[in-house]
Amino acid sequence: MDFSGLLPADLPEGREVLRDGVELGRGIERDRSMFCVEHGVSSEREFRERSRAEGRFLTSINIGLNTWADTREALGCIIEDSKLRGVVPPDQFTLLAERRMGLPERMRRDAPSETGPCLWTEQDWWELTHSFPIQPGTEDNMIGGPGSVENAVRSLEVGSTTVGVFSQYFWRWPYWDDDVAQTCATVKAAGVLAAWAHEGACFNSYIDDGYPGVFHDYANLVGWTMVERYVSERLLGVPYSASWGGLTSDPMLKTAVTLALHETNPGKVPPAFTHGDTIGNDADLEANYGTTSADVLYMKATDHRYRIGGAVKAVPVTEAIRVPSWQEISAVHALNRRLEQYVPSVDRMTDWAFIEAQRDVLVAGGTRFFESLMTGMARGGIDTRDPVEFMLVLKKLGAVRAEEYFGAGELDSFYPRGRKPVFQTDLLRRTLGERDAVVEKLRGGGRTEALKGMRIVVASTDVHELAVLLLCTALSAAGADVVDFGISRDPEDIAKAAAETAAHAVAVTTHNGVARSFSARLLAELDAQRIRHTAVCMGGVLNEDVEGSDIPIDVRGELLEMGVLAPSGIDELIVQLADRAGGI
Repeated sequence: MDFSGLLPADLPEGREVLRDGVELGRGIERDRSMFCVEHGVSSEREFRERSRAEGRFLTSINIGLNTWADTREALGCIIEDSKLRGVVPPDQFTLLAERRMGLPERMRRDAPSETGPCLWTEQDWWELTHSFPIQPGTEDNMIGGPGSVENAVRSLEVGSTTVGVFSQYFWRWPYWDDDVAQTCATVKAAGVLAAWAHEGACFNSYIDDGYPGVFHDYANLVGWTMVERYVSERLLGVPYSASWGGLTSDPMLKTAVTLALHETNPGKVPPAFTHGDTIGNDADLEANYGTTSADVLYMKATDHRYRIGGAVKAVPVTEAIRVPSWQEISAVHALNRRLEQYVPSVDRMTDWAFIEAQRDVLVAGGTRFFESLMTGMARGGIDTRDPVEFMLVLKKLGAVRAEEYFGAGELDSFYPRGRKPVFQTDLLRRTLGERDAVVEKLRGGGRTEALKGMRIVVASTDVHELAVLLLCTALSAAGADVVDFGISRDPEDIAKAAAETAAHAVAVTTHNGVARSFSARLLAELDAQRIRHTAVCMGGVLNEDVEGSDIPIDVRGELLEMGVLAPSGIDELIVQLADRAGGI
């Protein structure tokens, strides 16, 4: 395969872009965070390495309310609540910054708002690291987007030393389509970090947010992490911290993958965190504590036994339905700390040899993926030593083709991407199970032609690719002509696609807190295209930030008032669309 056609003729030389970043980084006057000063370390990495040598348990939380001021206040409350409960406060927090933070600073004010805070001023940035003795990870939406350089500089200036997220480079940001500029910004930002690698600066990657989040095979996930580590450490000169775990529920399989990632980490750079399960919880909040406890306990036992050095991040039981309050974050953090006393029992009773055998299979499969991809790229005309060229081709390649071309599994046309997975991912198993259940229900109810004659454009406002897969499969099974318009789409693009395909309906899935504003913009754009008769359906997490509330609220009622269909599930969506299909 020839991949050189994916490259523009005037692509900047990657090593020069990197050198510009290193030079910029060397001019930074770097501060130390309150956390690092209190613990007598120069970086978060140094603290993690010391802690794993001592066998110390580490914890992390996700937090990101409407504004930074709300978030800062919530952090103070969590610290005080932890003390009242008699547990140690979190060691680290990941700021769940709004997606606008990934854009250049000059564009952020005018970009559409989503859930989460933005850091608007130098004071906001300073307070991030100097308000409390908890180390912030400036990770989500910080490096990977076109605004990477500003974020890397500001992070180091205030004393945040684990910066990312590398895997989010493979995202598309709202109203940004210049892949070359985004690639150069990411490489230059990595150069800024490389200038401080000797003092512990790390490039974090929450790999579930990148291609591995939609991979079908855990072996390919391991291999992709090897690819990212190669780019980060060999090409960019930045120690690579691989965090993961949010899209896996099975504790034993999660342990095996964690050990495979540790085994393929020759420098043993500690991961920023191992993320708690985000797909195993549902609306039954009390029952979710059982899922969460098993997940957290095995993450802690694994990290402690193998001295990995990552912080365990427990997921609040409400996250499946809305952004958690500080009280809910604090409650699950207390559970995280209390489970530490049970780790010795789990360690004694676990068949670690069996899990290590699974680890070895994953490592072998991951190595096959890595070697196949590197060989394929070189033979396809790509300079794998040039970070801009190599990263840009990987971005244009996409997750689906990466697995199809280079996957570790044996070729087998029975499976969706033409290969039998070495270890099928939890998310794929759940998605395919839900898909099969929906299709069977349609067949059993005689509704396989319920949407016959209806053309539907399906898209996502964010990166949740498997949600789009589920929608497309279900609507096709109901007889619709489906146009898969993909992920991270803007309202204007969806309206244009609806006009060009003469679509009868648009079905949009969303999880990033823009349900109301996105729908309003989409309706306006459909009006502008003179196709306002096109039905608009919105599903997923239907909430949004509102003034006066520190957490997003459900906007389903407002969507219905606007004329947007907001079904509670795919069954209801098909029923509502079938009513309209009868009039076609």
